[in-house]
Amino acid sequence: MFEFIRGKMVQSIPSKAVVDVGGVGYGLVISLKTFQKLPNIGTEVFFYVAPVIREDGHYLYGFLTLDDKKLFEQLISISGVGPKTAIGILGHVDIGDFQMAVVQGNAALLSKVPGIGKKTAERLIIELKDKFNNISGGSLPSGVPGNGVVADAISALTNLGYHPLDAQKAIKKVLSIHDKEPTLSELITGALRSI
Repeated sequence: MFEFIRGKMVQSIPSKAVVDVGGVGYGLVISLKTFQKLPNIGTEVFFYVAPVIREDGHYLYGFLTLDDKKLFEQLISISGVGPKTAIGILGHVDIGDFQMAVVQGNAALLSKVPGIGKKTAERLIIELKDKFNNISGGSLPSGVPGNGVVADAISALTNLGYHPLDAQKAIKKVLSIHDKEPTLSELITGALRSI
């Protein structure tokens, strides 16, 4: 099975990249965020790949980071989440923001991703929450798992009319600059300043 591909970037569009490996062109399905980070045409590129075999064809999904590939594989293992939905999630939400939304049970944020409805968002939370709670030293701010203050701050900002993703990013920024866990009012005030 394919694990990675290294070759020359030949073509790229927002949903696909073509890589020349020894004279063979491999078409990789990519996310929008991956497309935005691709090197120039003609330069060497390295993709982690996840093969997906379906009745209608064989597809290679390409990722610039191993974390993206792992999250993609976790997502497609969930009932009701196919490769198209998984690549859509990776294209619209940063991994850290996605993990934080899952840990906090923020179905409102997850359902803002195209292709994710409320039921799918709730299923993602149920299926992935325990896996993300065990992340240590990852992209989640320290103290986030089980932290009701963070969830309350995100909820407050959302109720004030801010987009759930913007609220989550602002809270994450405030958490990153505090040495100790901030209070609810400190979180909300700091987030409002950074939005």
